Amino acid sequence: MKPYISQTIESNSCGAHSIAYYLWETTKAQSINDRTFVANIHKKIQIGPNNMGIPEIYSNPEKIAYELSNNWSSYSYTCMLSNSTVIPIAKNLNISTKNIDIIDKVKKGANKYAIIICSIGYMTPSLHYMLIKYEQNTFKLLDSLYNLDHSTFKILDSIYGIDHVIWEDFTIETNNKLTLDRNSNYFYTGAGILID
Repeated sequence: MKPYISQTIESNSCGAHSIAYYLWETTKAQSINDRTFVANIHKKIQIGPNNMGIPEIYSNPEKIAYELSNNWSSYSYTCMLSNSTVIPIAKNLNISTKNIDIIDKVKKGANKYAIIICSIGYMTPSLHYMLIKYEQNTFKLLDSLYNLDHSTFKILDSIYGIDHVIWEDFTIETNNKLTLDRNSNYFYTGAGILID
């Protein structure tokens, strides 16, 4: 399989990339690796003005679910565990959620795909969306920031290549840290978008 396109760190378009990866994986959209296609999705799902100091171009999980449900016939909803680290953000942005364990649903096969929300660093406001699935007894993800060096927070195109977004195996440790085959500072927040 050819790798998918990655994002620039400045674009904050991981939510749009996650939607696009899902649409390309399920062949609901034919514009594979089209940056304009991703940019157009990103315009529709941005948080916009808010009183929390969150950049307006960050992705809104409720708008991600809406985009998938209403424009791509993929019923989706925002889920958040009762102990999620992003509850204050959801409350301040008036985001409606369901108390559903996304990881459990995907693992049991009730849903093939989901988009999880992770923090980059433990309980930081830097959030990141990634498409996941469970296949052959293993969780897999597509990370639009595959080229990110988590220790310096810089993109390493010279080391990894320009676009290298492929399915990667991952596990979630007891402290919610994601373990990958490469350096990772992702922590699962207990929230995301479940796709039916």
